[in-house]
Amino acid sequence: MTAVDAASDIAVTVVDTDVHPMPVSAEVLKTYAPPQWRDTLWPTGNAVTPVPHFYDTPDSYKTFSMRVDAKPPGGGIPGSDPDFAAKQLLVDAGVSIAMLEPMCDAQLPQAEHVLKAAHNDWLADVWLGENNWHGRWRGAISVTAQDPHAAAREVERWAGHPYMAEVLITPQTRGIPFGSPHFDPLYAAASRHGLPIATHLMGQTPYELIPIYPVGNPAHWHDFFAPWPLLYVAHLMSLVFDGAFDRHPDLRVVFVEGGFTWAMPVMWRMDRMWEQRRADLPHVKRPPSEYVREHVRFTTQPLEEVHVGVYREYLEMMDLGDNLMFSTDYPHWSYDSPEWAVRRFPADQRERIMRGNATELYSLPTTVKAL
Repeated sequence: MTAVDAASDIAVTVVDTDVHPMPVSAEVLKTYAPPQWRDTLWPTGNAVTPVPHFYDTPDSYKTFSMRVDAKPPGGGIPGSDPDFAAKQLLVDAGVSIAMLEPMCDAQLPQAEHVLKAAHNDWLADVWLGENNWHGRWRGAISVTAQDPHAAAREVERWAGHPYMAEVLITPQTRGIPFGSPHFDPLYAAASRHGLPIATHLMGQTPYELIPIYPVGNPAHWHDFFAPWPLLYVAHLMSLVFDGAFDRHPDLRVVFVEGGFTWAMPVMWRMDRMWEQRRADLPHVKRPPSEYVREHVRFTTQPLEEVHVGVYREYLEMMDLGDNLMFSTDYPHWSYDSPEWAVRRFPADQRERIMRGNATELYSLPTTVKAL
């Protein structure tokens, strides 16, 4: 009898939409890249773990912002051992299904395409193969937003995989907003296969890809992390006002790890602008907030640590229960546990946020194998 046969089925109660698996080493990842690229992408290892071009705490260079207790007992960095991650996340924390989103990018389009394709092969082999006998890991197809045609080909390569559930791009797009027709080949491929487009900022990124804010480059890690939602606001407004959802009616976009409490004020502002400037926006047929509610999802981490009662009242006022999906950010230090997070949501929104919205978006099963 195999482990799959012996395991009993349990109900899916918590879906985690932001988990970061890590390669054991650059040498392991290099084996998945074409031979001609191995010494080009990884001459110093910086393509995998680049040095940030802003000041950070000394310990961060040792831990890469990871939980110290997430380091596998057998060695390696946090997030590099599927079995230990399953113990901490799927067993101890009670997560039923987890979305795996590798973090990788590069300055040049072709190099980024090769780097992300290598991550896809590694993810499918190490995390979504024998280590996924329980079927509780789901993967993201990493693609380069710099070359949407190459990205579309990568989507086609993985679209039939049973555990690849979304397409992952970085929002550092060198000044091209998400609503631009530049991305149409990628959006068309993802929509054709029913795969949402997820976007997640790469924290350890080469200088050229760090977002430049209106006041200039970030000087510290907190300067980089705190304004993160500003980048998402710009992309969200572009998706609506530049007509991406009109061109691709089946497109779904997930903003990962940028918070969400900013979303409703932005939706109000867009609706007001649309009402006053409709002559400039003939292709926007409905109030912008309706596009957002239909096409966009936000992951919950990082949750603001404010008075719980006030926070619940604000979430009830926002009425975004159908657009939020729970996330932990495991194995990073900013991890939000399911037990802590669920109490911060209004009671009538909890099931949708913790399970229902992600289950619907990713077409996930209602039961999984127990560990």
